[in-house]
Amino acid sequence: MTTASENSRTTRARWAEILAAVILSITAVATAFSAFQAGKWGGAMTVSFNEASIDRTIAAADIAQASRDISGDRANFGNYVLAVSAGDERTAEILFVEFRDEVQPLITDWLSRDPFSGPYIGSPFDTPDYPITTILEEAVESLTASEAHTLEALDARDNVGDYTLMTVLFAVVLFLAGLSRQFRTRISLVLVAIAATGLVAGLAVLVVLPTLL
Repeated sequence: MTTASENSRTTRARWAEILAAVILSITAVATAFSAFQAGKWGGAMTVSFNEASIDRTIAAADIAQASRDISGDRANFGNYVLAVSAGDERTAEILFVEFRDEVQPLITDWLSRDPFSGPYIGSPFDTPDYPITTILEEAVESLTASEAHTLEALDARDNVGDYTLMTVLFAVVLFLAGLSRQFRTRISLVLVAIAATGLVAGLAVLVVLPTLL
């Protein structure tokens, strides 16, 4: 005959095994979800870092182009002013043709204001219409976009770390829940209790983490 104590132990063991099975099932799904999210956020991180790199490259190219254009425009303009001042119309004509198409209207407008006989009116490049201004604005936009993509990449990296940590936690829960089924004593109950606590804590964190689908 079985005693009441033996029946109680058998009942506890049965409930511990049932609870362990439930924990194993839920934790398996949570582990798969965490690993999936870690992979998705890892991909998003890579894409954002690549986009940030592309934006920085575009900005660097724009700045380099603007620097070359400014140097060329100002050097040519200096020679042009000397030729005009000296009355060398032939040289001035050749130099004018050498101006970039975007700059020639600025020079024409500057000349129409009689800069050599009236008060100083400044350089034809001191205007928002100077095309370099647009290039530099585009460079600033590219740098701003690069910074935004970098922040996105860093956020994604943090999420990768969080989901990886969750995957490790759930792996420990799986181990404890599986180990508990090897015992028929109070040890199994203790292991199940620890596993259940870890599962609940992990699920609580998992709920608040951002997700990608």
